[in-house]
Amino acid sequence: MATYQTEAIVLKREDIFEADRLYHLYTEEFGKVRVIAGGVRKIKAKLAGHLEPFNLIWVELMAKKGGDLFITTALSEMSLLGHSASPNQISLFTKMSHFALKMLRGSEKDREMWDFILSSFIKARGIEASDLFLNDYKSGFIKIMGFGDNFEEAGYYLNDFDMLQ
Repeated sequence: MATYQTEAIVLKREDIFEADRLYHLYTEEFGKVRVIAGGVRKIKAKLAGHLEPFNLIWVELMAKKGGDLFITTALSEMSLLGHSASPNQISLFTKMSHFALKMLRGSEKDREMWDFILSSFIKARGIEASDLFLNDYKSGFIKIMGFGDNFEEAGYYLNDFDMLQ
């Protein structure tokens, strides 16, 4: 069983089974990955606080025989959202995360995309007027993906134009 270490942003979490969670991470070394954290919903779970959405974490992943990735260690480096976030900021972070999850396909290292997503989440900490910032985020995102700033072309190829608006 191989192990990997990388920095990651927690984009989303989903409860699975009785005490486990499925996490959607964007990692510096592997791009978008889905990983399982076993027993993290238990009261005394040591990983739970580190794996909150919108945290920048250092994580160690282990690949099992079936190809599934499991979290063995996670340490929170910083909360990108901040502790005194307003409802507007939480909404903005959620929309940014949802957009990234929809747009990114598969595990692929992309240093430019990592830098862009991380810096965008850090910049968003002080943003209250979210529509303009969110549009700039989406525009920058699709430029890095190779669509320029043409939302119509990106929507045509990605079959989800409503998501871009």
